[in-house]
Amino acid sequence: MKVAIISDIHGNRQAFEAVLSDIAKESITELWCLGDLVGYGADPDACVDLAREHTDLCLAGNHDLAVAGKIPLDDFSRGAEIAVRWTRT
Repeated sequence: MKVAIISDIHGNRQAFEAVLSDIAKESITELWCLGDLVGYGADPDACVDLAREHTDLCLAGNHDLAVAGKIPLDDFSRGAEIAVRWTRT
């Protein structure tokens, strides 16, 4: 089995699409995401949709959990906290 592993997409749809395009050229059996689909980038919803469509396994990263309100923002940098709050809206 040949697995592609991705992580830390952080809302960057263009980069995610480029990686998916490269993966499609390979004989990949499964695509696994290790988390952090959201945070910082402008397209968190699109990245979540792409992950739902293309990944076989997708774990939640700390940014994903923060946006979902599952972990506190105490240990996040100011920039990361702002990104989480923006993504929540």
